[in-house]
Amino acid sequence: MGFIRRMQLIKDYLRLFPKVRQELRRWVKAAQAIPSPLREQALASINNKAFHCLGGAVYAVYPGAMTEVVLGAIVALQTISDYLDNLCDRLDVTDEAAFRRLHKSFLQALELTEPSQDYYQDYPYGESTYLLGLVRACQENLSQLPYYRSYQRAALYLATHYCELQVRKHVGRDREKYLQEWIGRAFPKSIKWQEWAAAAGSTLGIFFCFALASQAPAVREQAILDAYFPWTQGLHILLDYLIDQGEDKLHGDLNFTFYYSTRAELCLALQQFAQESRIRARALPHSYFHHTVIDGLVALYGSDPKAKAQGQRDIFHQLSKGSSARYLLPACLGLRRMGVIS
Repeated sequence: MGFIRRMQLIKDYLRLFPKVRQELRRWVKAAQAIPSPLREQALASINNKAFHCLGGAVYAVYPGAMTEVVLGAIVALQTISDYLDNLCDRLDVTDEAAFRRLHKSFLQALELTEPSQDYYQDYPYGESTYLLGLVRACQENLSQLPYYRSYQRAALYLATHYCELQVRKHVGRDREKYLQEWIGRAFPKSIKWQEWAAAAGSTLGIFFCFALASQAPAVREQAILDAYFPWTQGLHILLDYLIDQGEDKLHGDLNFTFYYSTRAELCLALQQFAQESRIRARALPHSYFHHTVIDGLVALYGSDPKAKAQGQRDIFHQLSKGSSARYLLPACLGLRRMGVIS
């Protein structure tokens, strides 16, 4: 029965891809109307990171979710995330005040209050339609979810950590010290500092809150956090950094997987995150959904050509053992060959 439900979930999810791309085309059109160099960064963030929206869209097919509304909120918020990441990373700006003000947009998208229009006040470039439009689109979709208020606090808790990470990791040469100072103060020492940082960098828990808000509350806030923060979110971002090791080493970029002293230590950490994620998912309703997401992360990143090029396939095969990821991994490889995912 569990296998059948997982297969149906995957089918429903793949059918959603054209709608995700349709939503993104809407934002491409909006981005084309803003001035340079923001236009180029907005378009690049969509063209190069569309897979973030495609991946997050799985929460729009969570059992009972209002699919179209949840999808609209996910695409809008993830597009804000990817755009701001480019603005903090690509235009030779390292100003903390500018980054904090830019990320007000991410938080206000979740707060449902009237958006401010001063997101670019401390940034050297500005526009008045694109970022504000994304914030309002997210708000409009969230306002249609009947129980969003029940999950808003958890979403904002995760979003606050996300924004803090984004600001601190882009401030320049002192970024590592700045990150460690925050994490040492904000989180217990139960896991390594780079693992908390990785967990803060994922939006999956926020998207889960969107999905849950479609129906009467059935999940406690603490249960969401116990499963997703740091475990599922940490696994997500550590895998993302794992396959980016080559290019990050080349460009001298921050990469949380570089802080493990050996490859074996990194592999053990990834196994711990995968195992804890699967165990804690059992405490959530529709646990098969979360197991599919977890195993899908392993399969999606493991099937990326960068994993093969960097000799990392053995790590992903190890992470796949005893789970449906061992079937999803070759399936994702096939979908990549067909161009369904890229």
